Amino acid sequence: MLSLTYDNGIENRYHQRLEIPSYFCDPYSSWQKGSVENANKMIRRYIPKKTNLAKIPQEYVDEIVFKINNKPRKILNYRSSLEVARANGVLLEISECPNSGVN
Repeated sequence: MLSLTYDNGIENRYHQRLEIPSYFCDPYSSWQKGSVENANKMIRRYIPKKTNLAKIPQEYVDEIVFKINNKPRKILNYRSSLEVARANGVLLEISECPNSGVN
């Protein structure tokens, strides 16, 4: 991996621990990192904006992550990110979808 580009969320505050060159989008400049906006859009299909995340059960979050990671993507030649990670030896174990209550 050459570098990572992040949005300005607090969740990225420890980016230096990855020891990878890191860049941040300018505030209110979402076009600078389209993949961040695409990820946000996928998440928003399940969790509307302004939802109190503290009230969402971890099991539901796990289901959403599983769904998103198993979605075929054009940029990955219609493979899922999970398939690509598995093919590149990034994942040691792939679990089944928990509680499958997410559509």
